[in-house]
Amino acid sequence: MIHKSDIDESVARALLVRFQELRITLMILQKTGIGKTVNELRRATTNEDLSTMAKSLLKQWKKLLPEPFVATSSTKDGKSIASTDDNNSQPQRKDSINNTQCHEASKMIGRKTYQSIPSVTNVPWQTVDTIRIKSRELLANALTITRIPEGSGDPVELSARIEDAIFKEINDTTVKYGRRIRSRIFNLRDLKNPDLRTKVLLGSITPQRLAVMTADEMISDTLKEECAKFKEIAHRESQLAVDEGIGSDLIQCERCKKSNCSYSELQTLSGDEPMTLFVLCRNCGHRWRG
Repeated sequence: MIHKSDIDESVARALLVRFQELRITLMILQKTGIGKTVNELRRATTNEDLSTMAKSLLKQWKKLLPEPFVATSSTKDGKSIASTDDNNSQPQRKDSINNTQCHEASKMIGRKTYQSIPSVTNVPWQTVDTIRIKSRELLANALTITRIPEGSGDPVELSARIEDAIFKEINDTTVKYGRRIRSRIFNLRDLKNPDLRTKVLLGSITPQRLAVMTADEMISDTLKEECAKFKEIAHRESQLAVDEGIGSDLIQCERCKKSNCSYSELQTLSGDEPMTLFVLCRNCGHRWRG
């Protein structure tokens, strides 16, 4: 039985996404009992996204039941999916692999601690290094922090490819590797920068590209515009340093109290904002905004 306190929502979300990608057969459902596990998760979680994903999977799996069992598929706890008699032929090799993966994954849904999420097939970017596995888990959690858009790639596979690209460039798991991993996680988890996460999930930004992006490249377009605006303001203010402005004896220096000043007006914000007054004391060199 899965209890609410045992559910790690990030891990559960990643596993439900994996189940959507797998070719689940009736044989797999019968052998692993994954239908019952997913239904327990649906009933235990208070997260609407997880509940919706679980319901969608259960509805999809019920379609695999033979006609005589469809009428009983709405029984409590989803037991009909997991307990239908084994009357199919021997599964193909791919089904056997998926069977094993589902069985292992079903045991992980209720675990609160992070676990290594199994891959479906043997691929070049697999690893047994515990540091790298942990990095992949944290990246997967960052990719699934919010609702996954339709048409997204497998977050678990993407996280593995991102980590692998970082490792291949740095070639070890020391300080530089850790900083690179943390910066990717920080930016992917940033709720004010959803575009980065979406672009990675949809493939607009490849794992190889994300692995080498600078901090400036990963920030949101909105923040880029703000940074550009502040740079422009700083540039304009620096130009004032060599601009003596218009002399005036009507302005008194805040520091030396002399009335030997010059001033310049500059548009520092948008066009509909008032001009900013910059004052220079010719006596003591003090500068301030009016």
